[in-house]
Amino acid sequence: MAVGLTPYQLRFCPASYLHEEHFPASWRWLQASVPEWRTLPACNQALLDELALAIDYELPAQLGGLALFPAEALASVLRQLGAVLHGEAIRHCLQAPVLRQIIAVLGEEGHRSLLARLDLLIGPWPAGWQQPLPATLDSASLEAAGLGFWLAAAGAAHPAWARRLVLRLPVSPQRPGWSLADAELPLARALCLKIAKQVTPQCCHLLK
Repeated sequence: MAVGLTPYQLRFCPASYLHEEHFPASWRWLQASVPEWRTLPACNQALLDELALAIDYELPAQLGGLALFPAEALASVLRQLGAVLHGEAIRHCLQAPVLRQIIAVLGEEGHRSLLARLDLLIGPWPAGWQQPLPATLDSASLEAAGLGFWLAAAGAAHPAWARRLVLRLPVSPQRPGWSLADAELPLARALCLKIAKQVTPQCCHLLK
């Protein structure tokens, strides 16, 4: 099983988790000439400075541990959350090309499972939570939607934690912004946790 990050690594070692698309353009030479750059302490300190990553933050209660998930588990949780947030649109999609795109991303079993569970996740969906399908439906767009919702559900989380979560994923030109009322936060967090438990039960100890 893939190993996730420790809180120390998340705070002080951005080289260990930075997605390559976020690597500073002026440092590209380093990736080719120093292949072990992810393990160098000096590289970590330089990235903390270059990316202006503050180290004085706390993980948000309940949802903060997502940033510690192994890379594949992190992407899978956010992709599934993004799919759920487009579930009604996916359910009513009748256009063959779009349906093929959906199945290519979710798989046939994933598509069937999404439709079967959609109405059982949290009961009636609050207004505005179900979204229309994006113009380009792929893994990246669903992960971006899931990330935006997860960050909103975390509430008034420290920007340094949120930034680290963003840096673990590919660059997204369009991450949907979510505005959740305080009264909606408990349900939003419950949805996030339920998706995480369904997708990666082996990682959910990191959310406690």
